[in-house]
Amino acid sequence: MGNEKKIMEIKVLFISKGYKFTRSRKAMTELFVSTQDHLKPEDVHRLTKDQGVSLPTVYRNLDLMVRLGVIKEIEIHHDRFYELVLYSRKKLHMHFQCRICGQIKEYSNPDIFKSMIDQRDYLESVYGDDIDDITIIMKGTCSACKK
Repeated sequence: MGNEKKIMEIKVLFISKGYKFTRSRKAMTELFVSTQDHLKPEDVHRLTKDQGVSLPTVYRNLDLMVRLGVIKEIEIHHDRFYELVLYSRKKLHMHFQCRICGQIKEYSNPDIFKSMIDQRDYLESVYGDDIDDITIIMKGTCSACKK
């Protein structure tokens, strides 16, 4: 699905939930649709301020976009990061953060995913809970910093 179609569908979602699709919301939506990066609120502000988006507006809209299911908040070492989740086909997110440079990577290995899904299925059968999302955050030293 193209970025323009995703932006239009997110606009419809905002409107259907009773919210206006303001210039600021559009700028933030375009940013999340166009990047695979994990963004801090300050990153979102830096990348949208030339479109008139203030830092308080960023924070308010990040919270709203999380509530609407457009983006996902990930907390790593007391920092909040956000990524587009609405069009994600996977419900398993495995992140790694380097303790030295702060870089965040997202791992995607089918064998590990299969193992984690098996664990999810086991936990659901034992405890009777419905698990619809798995987020794993690992910390260590990235290969570049080890050198």
